[in-house]
Amino acid sequence: MPASSENDAQPSDRAATSASSSAEPQLDAYGFRLPSENLDQAGREASDKEQEEMTEKWSKYAKQRSLPSAAKLKRYCRRGIPPSIRPWAWPEISGANQRKHEHQAGYYALMVRQGEAGSECAHQIDLDLPRTFPLNAWVAGSAGQTALRRVLLAFSMHKPTVGYCQSMNYIAAMLLLVLNKCEEDAFWVLVALIDDGILYRDMYANNLLGTHVEMRSLEELLGMKLPRLRQHLVKLQCDITIIATDWFLCLFATVLPSESAMRVWDALLHEGPKVLYRMALALLKMQEEVLLQQDNPGFVLHKLKRAAHATHDRAALMKVAFEGVGSMPMARIEGFREQKQEVVQVELRRRETRQQLQKAISDNDTSDHDVLSSRGISAFADKIKLTYTSRRRDISSIRRGSPSSSH
Repeated sequence: MPASSENDAQPSDRAATSASSSAEPQLDAYGFRLPSENLDQAGREASDKEQEEMTEKWSKYAKQRSLPSAAKLKRYCRRGIPPSIRPWAWPEISGANQRKHEHQAGYYALMVRQGEAGSECAHQIDLDLPRTFPLNAWVAGSAGQTALRRVLLAFSMHKPTVGYCQSMNYIAAMLLLVLNKCEEDAFWVLVALIDDGILYRDMYANNLLGTHVEMRSLEELLGMKLPRLRQHLVKLQCDITIIATDWFLCLFATVLPSESAMRVWDALLHEGPKVLYRMALALLKMQEEVLLQQDNPGFVLHKLKRAAHATHDRAALMKVAFEGVGSMPMARIEGFREQKQEVVQVELRRRETRQQLQKAISDNDTSDHDVLSSRGISAFADKIKLTYTSRRRDISSIRRGSPSSSH
């Protein structure tokens, strides 16, 4: 039986076809599904209009392959770089292109080969690959998984003191999506972010020292900018670390819609980590009244998560971040960091001491001698004394500001 033409279809068939067509998910600029309900369409359209205006402003610079003057560049990054311009602009703004040219030709390919041959991080990377944006068709597909793996392996070899830290997979995946799936460009912008000081040092260290410092500093800024909210969170015993650690480690890529998160990155790549503070305070400020009504830390987290996921009006978010939270001199942030760095280092040393003591207890070999004998007790006491002495020496040097203990 021949297939019927569209004109031959019955009204009910046409309605079903129309319904099926309308059910197709709407995707954003980077292939992420937009919500079918409760989408802030008006806010998204307003942001799209601003993006069109910025496309005209950015186009002539992209054509000339030359960035605007310093003052204009800051303003243009805050107002947003259009998706079509980012593949050229980001490597330039971040310093990634310069870093690439400082290395030998083929450096990325070399790091990939070394990583594939024997990166200590390969197992953890492979575990995290399928968890990375599983609803994004390209990232979840074979091409995306292969590209993401290569970028992360290459970075683990380039920066062995960091290697790989969970959350870097989301950053690398977004870089691939934004930079036209170009692995080498994604690698060098990742290097610029973590290795060249755009982000605060030790953000991705094994003990997340830098992240702890950033959280403590954010808490101080929260007390200055939103004192009622900070007091309320303290009352609820809702630590800012629980709220914002993922924000900073993933650079908002997993909490904001991708188009909004990439607006954050436009400014971040140019201005550095101060932008993360502004965005965190903006999200908290926008939800302050709602959060003040919550009487449970779980409700606070739930409300913030839902609000962040629904922030499709990226223009409004940026306006609050750069105009609504007030001045934020970098010198003030650096002052907080200096104070918190010492506190966090001492706390991490104490944690390490506890872990070593536990290890000393578990490693005490009772097969060689009875731990309750005089010899066993003496050997066990020596282990504890040695551990304490070593840790106290380290902590004392930190308090004296010894260069050997600074990071």
